[in-house]
Amino acid sequence: MKFEIDVSGYDIFSKDYVICISGEGSIVKGFKFKKELIETIINNWHKQKYGYRDFGKEIALFKVKLYCVIIYYLFKSIGLKERVSLTICRDFYRHKNDINNTLRYLLEKKLGIQIGSPLHQRLPNSSEAHRYAKLMHNDTLNKLTTSVDINLEDIEKFLRRFVFKRYKKHK
Repeated sequence: MKFEIDVSGYDIFSKDYVICISGEGSIVKGFKFKKELIETIINNWHKQKYGYRDFGKEIALFKVKLYCVIIYYLFKSIGLKERVSLTICRDFYRHKNDINNTLRYLLEKKLGIQIGSPLHQRLPNSSEAHRYAKLMHNDTLNKLTTSVDINLEDIEKFLRRFVFKRYKKHK
């Protein structure tokens, strides 16, 4: 089954930022960040609760991780157990490998969904994922039924960074 992933909004830390997935057969799911959720995540991040520092490449890695965690929950809400092909809009420029590796872990290892090699490209305005992300972003009353509720506790389960220690091999 083919899926597209797109976002709408300026930055993942901005109010009303939306991440949306759409698949064949009119499957559409999305998540809109609320102001309170973003503020809590940013405050906890600055307190280094998640293990990412707030400078340099760490900022981008943290945003990619948050993006992938939301995608995980969107796919979890559908309940698929089949192979999917992903076309991901290039919203996180230069982080293709970080996204692929994180999605491979979350979707394949945690959900049992095989994803193959995701394709990263700019999605056309006619794309369902693009159109629904924009609709959800502009839906001030939150009336769209495509929205998935994801709480802070669920998100934080996957935000903590695992630090692997390197051990020297003994000869």
